[in-house]
Amino acid sequence: MSTRVFALLVLFVSGVALGETITVDATGHYVRINEPEFLELVDDHELYPGYRRHISVTGKDGKAESHWCFGSNVMDGSTLEFGAGYCTALDDDGDVYWTWFEVAKRGGFAWKVMGGTGKYKGATGGGTSRASGSLPDGSATLLIKGTIELADE
Repeated sequence: MSTRVFALLVLFVSGVALGETITVDATGHYVRINEPEFLELVDDHELYPGYRRHISVTGKDGKAESHWCFGSNVMDGSTLEFGAGYCTALDDDGDVYWTWFEVAKRGGFAWKVMGGTGKYKGATGGGTSRASGSLPDGSATLLIKGTIELADE
């Protein structure tokens, strides 16, 4: 599992104005919450349903965010065929936002913001992420890049 990349989105947002575009350039560290369980599918494919990951990151300004992600992957042997899921994030200000993600066959993943509460209400945006290292226990370091457009509400 340590060679497979799972999506998480990490943002550091402080002192932002509504209608502003936030540049996301962050590093995150995630851990596997549950052990892998595979279901046999046709043509030697396997479904890895219901994986959960947690990420915790502290920004240079001391702000922290907590992200909980859930997803599934379809595997052909050790090759990823498709993966997708969503994340719920809580920032230091108590605002929550949601993202969806799609895991890429070549590694990394794409993510999109689906909105949230407080400053994230009506937010859009997205980006890409990739693992910069992983450990046998399923934990990894992620590099996350993209933008978030806050609504003018």
